[in-house]
Amino acid sequence: MKISWLALMCAAVVASFAYSSTAQTTGATVIAVSRIDAMFGGGIGVGGVEQPGQINLEILAYVSADGEWEGHPCAQNYSKACEKFAHDYLGKSHNYTVISPDGNGANVISKPTTLSECFDYSTTDSYTGAEIRATAIATDSPDLFSSGQPATHLPEQEAKVVLRQLKPLIPARLDSIEKLRTYRVQLEGRDFIVIQRALQDFSRESRSGTGPEALKFIFGVVAFENGRLQIVHWKKNIEDENEQVLATIHLKSGRDFLVTTVSDPEGQTFHIYGIRDGKLALIYSGGGSSC
Repeated sequence: MKISWLALMCAAVVASFAYSSTAQTTGATVIAVSRIDAMFGGGIGVGGVEQPGQINLEILAYVSADGEWEGHPCAQNYSKACEKFAHDYLGKSHNYTVISPDGNGANVISKPTTLSECFDYSTTDSYTGAEIRATAIATDSPDLFSSGQPATHLPEQEAKVVLRQLKPLIPARLDSIEKLRTYRVQLEGRDFIVIQRALQDFSRESRSGTGPEALKFIFGVVAFENGRLQIVHWKKNIEDENEQVLATIHLKSGRDFLVTTVSDPEGQTFHIYGIRDGKLALIYSGGGSSC
């Protein structure tokens, strides 16, 4: 059954969370890290790669042991709670452990930071242990998480079959099947295929319209039901929202999540997808920065 983007957005949980000592003992602070320097922060760009042992870090959200997500106090506005969070949490150094497949087990060390005028709190920090090739998710409470199936690229022949079946389903919203990246993702025992075309997946010439065709940003999720490809989610804004997969993470309680980052010309945010009432839903949208 086709699920509209509006329905997914209505299902999103966007909240402001005070980092109280009581709450921190029942869940985990989750951060996103990347060796690509343009992955976080506002604007849309390809960016370069940090030196070995260096990483870009941004706090994503807080998650409880049973899989409920909440934003940090500065996610919506600057308030007294935000000021306290900046002083008590951002103003201190922290150790995190990578829980996603890329760099699993690596130790990320964050140095104290401050909020910018755009509520940005990303830093360039260091990590040790397993190598992080691109992007990863880490936490201060790794015991709440387990290993699970990573997001993996579909083999070329499988991807071709999926894309051939996909194009007739959305003729008005799929400009081309060129330069599309396909990921196999398993969430709570259900198989999905992510269709992505981010700026990193195609040339600047095509994006600007000077190439053979002006390609659009694409982000969608499909699944096979009774042998037929069905659209589960398809992003409507293909003009200036660049959404791309970061990683999958898995809680010991049985909840699985797909984490993405969304950049536009003025800001950046995180999306977390999971299973709710037996269906794929946008569980959380928040974090990042905006000016």
